[in-house]
Amino acid sequence: MTMMKKILYFSVILILLAFLLTDPSQAVDASRAGLMLWFHTLVPVLLPFLILSNLLIAIDGVSYLTRFLYPVFHRIFGCSSNGCFCLAAGFLCGYPVGAKVAGDLVRQGRITEEEGNYLLIFCNNASPAFLIGYCLTDSLKRPDLLIPTLLLIYGVSLLLALFFRGKRSFSDLHTEKKTSQSQISFKIVDVCMMNGLESILKLGCYIILFSMLARLLIRLPCPSSYLTYGSVGFLEMTNGIALVTANVSIPIWQRYLFVLGFLAFGGLSGAAQTESMILDSGLSFVTYLKAKLLTAVLVVCLAVSLCFLLPL
Repeated sequence: MTMMKKILYFSVILILLAFLLTDPSQAVDASRAGLMLWFHTLVPVLLPFLILSNLLIAIDGVSYLTRFLYPVFHRIFGCSSNGCFCLAAGFLCGYPVGAKVAGDLVRQGRITEEEGNYLLIFCNNASPAFLIGYCLTDSLKRPDLLIPTLLLIYGVSLLLALFFRGKRSFSDLHTEKKTSQSQISFKIVDVCMMNGLESILKLGCYIILFSMLARLLIRLPCPSSYLTYGSVGFLEMTNGIALVTANVSIPIWQRYLFVLGFLAFGGLSGAAQTESMILDSGLSFVTYLKAKLLTAVLVVCLAVSLCFLLPL
């Protein structure tokens, strides 16, 4: 850990401790809000998938699941059959499942580090359920913007995948099968369950800490409300979306741009969750962070021009 990181982490710890000691009611309220978000949203959606994906990888069932996806995904994106599973999981299940699956596949020798880093550029996104339900329907009250939102959020990621792919094409690694059907037992299920629980608990802790930091940012005096919205959303996506969409005095197209930017980047909270999922896998967190920033910039720039064409 570099000295810069140590100073940053030490500063954040001191800020959160000071928040807890000087304004415990607000700190506890922010912590409670983060905990409820984790319990009501992430646990029921992500925990079953984390456990089942661990089981699929453990029993070498991914190749059977992706046999229909492979011909199309390999031709377009060049990924292996195991990489196809990571791609599908990342787009369907949301942050940070794509990173979790990529890290697990690299650790177990199912895909190369090169393919893992390539997949990490574009397969870790907001889930369709979060995008449609929370963002467009509950927050913006504009479910009619579904098609342009899907095209912007997922289309830009897929275009970046094609750009970064170049002429590369990844093949399946021939690894020794460690688990046969006769070896499947509750011991393997227990290990996969514990791995899923550890991952979901990590996500919960990150969400609580970043919810507290977001509450602090909201309470700080700022010359521009737009700067506050951008800072909170850059820090934690969900809090930023809730904050900016609650202010109906802001034109809808501006709120829409904020939401798109937050969704495309995922927030520093999502980045921290992603880094925790790829530890000890050899995957590059810096490359991932650069790719998400580039994705957010491209999405917002395209959305600005699109706003003149949409009935906002």
